[in-house]
Amino acid sequence: MTPATFLSILIPVYNYNVAPLLHRLHEQCLQVSEGSEIEILAADDGSVEKFNNVSEAEKLSLVCYHELDENVGRSAIRNYLLSLSRGSYVLFLDADMMPDHDNFVQTYFDLAQNGAEIVCGGISYQQYDHRDPSASFYLYKSQKTEVLSAAARNKSPWRYFFTSNILIRSDIIKNINFDQQFKGYGYEDIEWGIRLAKSYVIRHIDNTCSHLGVMGKDQAFCNMRDSIANYALLHQLHPKETENVGAMRLAGIIQYLPDALLSFADVLFRYLYAALSWNWFLFVVFQSDKVILLARKLKKLQEVIRE
Repeated sequence: MTPATFLSILIPVYNYNVAPLLHRLHEQCLQVSEGSEIEILAADDGSVEKFNNVSEAEKLSLVCYHELDENVGRSAIRNYLLSLSRGSYVLFLDADMMPDHDNFVQTYFDLAQNGAEIVCGGISYQQYDHRDPSASFYLYKSQKTEVLSAAARNKSPWRYFFTSNILIRSDIIKNINFDQQFKGYGYEDIEWGIRLAKSYVIRHIDNTCSHLGVMGKDQAFCNMRDSIANYALLHQLHPKETENVGAMRLAGIIQYLPDALLSFADVLFRYLYAALSWNWFLFVVFQSDKVILLARKLKKLQEVIRE
């Protein structure tokens, strides 16, 4: 009799070569109950750029690879993977992550067997080639905002709830899944974490994966700008939790400044960001422009409400 699936590893894929991750996970899973209680599900979310992901996945007995004809978005693709999973627990990983330790899967498997509810393993850049100069700013920023110890993350569990490396009990997700109002870039995982934290224990541990999908300075800035609509939506849905956190705290204050002044500040920060290369200064400009953009978005939302 085939054992029931205990752990489902779920990986959304978009324009990325996920084959190295699939091979690493498959190797580790075979060390855990010979893989008989684990499945690895990957789903391509309508990628434009094609890799050999399908042919590589077919070589691995525990892997099932799906391809969607069109892009459905970061929330919907995760809900799709959840609908396919059979495990009592699911482990979410992003396609551009790579486990830092040989016992990565075993650690999660043991925690699941001991009845954990939600466990976040954390992010690192241990396996990234730090010699690439184009990634300098992104790595600098990430060290300040993502690469934190479990002790630091446990002080505000939902704030560091990144679905790039999270274990969660499956029955929890039946009642609380991803909000598909989040269409663009960012914050769908933070919003999910806020709702989960109201009913369940979110525990952070040091079971890290290296983030290999490091981007250049310009792409990081574009992604930040693209995420503002979702950040504002996050605040609309959870004003109490977000009003005094990060950029929202300052944005809530300066949103009452004239829009012409906010617009000028945005232009100035964009110029400074493009012109300069000192990481510490770029980080200040990056965060400042985020506040400005968010303030302008909040101002527009208030105007719509008044109308």
